[in-house]
Amino acid sequence: MATETRKCTRCEKNRAARFYSGPRGRICLTCQRKARRKSSHESRVTATYGLASGEYGELLAKQGGKCAICKGTRKSNLDVDHCHKTGLVRGLLCARCNRQLLARGLRDSPVIARSAAEYLENPPCPRLLGERWYSGTSPR
Repeated sequence: MATETRKCTRCEKNRAARFYSGPRGRICLTCQRKARRKSSHESRVTATYGLASGEYGELLAKQGGKCAICKGTRKSNLDVDHCHKTGLVRGLLCARCNRQLLARGLRDSPVIARSAAEYLENPPCPRLLGERWYSGTSPR
């Protein structure tokens, strides 16, 4: 017995019918999940950090798709870093730099320490997109 397959209009892969939400489905469930995750992330970033629609992607592209401190690339979304005193959005960081850099030291790397200092003194977001503010605090 042959398995029915269809071509997904988004990823263009031939997939078994079980990968579609119904008999007329044109986009596979994997592509649907990716789209939901992306739109959910963007709406949360927009509401929380004051970035307009598409500005997260623009900032990510202007940072070369890399963490602003360690210059590493990640498979998941980079964190939107902000100053907890002023609320100023500084840029995009990998989870390790954003959550553990100060708490766990600078991974014994003077290169990363210098990069972190440069990042804090001259963050990319205000320079590249203009000032954006975290909604939890008001700007000074």
